[in-house]
Amino acid sequence: MTRPTTRPGLTALRRTLARILDPDRGGPAAALPAPAPAPVPAASPDPAPAAPPEPESPAPETLDAQLERLIGAITARATTLAMDGSFYHEVGPALRADSLEAASAEDLLAAAFRPGARLLDFGCGAMHSRPFIESLGYAWQGVDYLDSVSGTVRDDVARLGDAVRFYDGRVLPFADGEFDVVWAMVVLHHVQHIDLSFGEIARVLRPGGKLIGQVAYLEQMQDYGTFNFTPYGMKVAAREAGLRLTRVEPKHDAFVFLLRRLLITLTASDETPFNRMMGPEGFVHRTLIETGQRLGLDIRTTNLLRLLFCTHFVFEIEKIAGDAP
Repeated sequence: MTRPTTRPGLTALRRTLARILDPDRGGPAAALPAPAPAPVPAASPDPAPAAPPEPESPAPETLDAQLERLIGAITARATTLAMDGSFYHEVGPALRADSLEAASAEDLLAAAFRPGARLLDFGCGAMHSRPFIESLGYAWQGVDYLDSVSGTVRDDVARLGDAVRFYDGRVLPFADGEFDVVWAMVVLHHVQHIDLSFGEIARVLRPGGKLIGQVAYLEQMQDYGTFNFTPYGMKVAAREAGLRLTRVEPKHDAFVFLLRRLLITLTASDETPFNRMMGPEGFVHRTLIETGQRLGLDIRTTNLLRLLFCTHFVFEIEKIAGDAP
């Protein structure tokens, strides 16, 4: 009887399965594929260096420094001086030709003092000038326009008797030639009748007497201001009254003064960065003086250049002996 033949493929398959299921039977087990190695985490890159700190923003430029830079840039362009000849010929003789130091009205008043001199404080208001005037030795007399004085001030000065007189803005209540000096400190731009006021001042001055003070020129509109004077306008008003303008001095420059006043108007505070720049010793005046020297201007012309750009000027006006009032 014949044995059935075994299919080679089936027999081999059985042996393979037996080795897998029981590696101790049927010879060495077939090697299983090695497990894949566990992934190694990628190394972290080195941390980036810290960014340097941002530089601090510079402090904003102050207003006074901005103005100094602007004025400096303008004057640096100066190559010549363009000025009306009439200004030089009409006003120039009243400016100093020997000094760039600006005298104040107080300086002129002190220089005008003579023993026994009587002074009329024209527009005396609350009498702020009286202590200084009397410290110089003057016999002080006050006068003011009645309608311009507040009730409180009027009550205060009324207790002084005739030391302060009120008038109607037209005729001064004093005799001809009664005073050696009339003091008009920041007041003439409030008068309502220029011709009458100058005529009355001339009348009460003795021959050789002086009208000394300070007046608004390029200043902004102010409370009860009527007329701002130009230096030439002051000369004409004096001449029409029989007086002569003998001295003009520059005072506050317009750039600093007006910007300071604008800031005060908008903040209601007198504390401004422009305060240190005020007056004829301030930055703008110094820069104009340096510019005049660089252009080769004489002292009088340099003083005229400064006067051109002032909000106020100081004046001295004389009643020449023998001149009719």
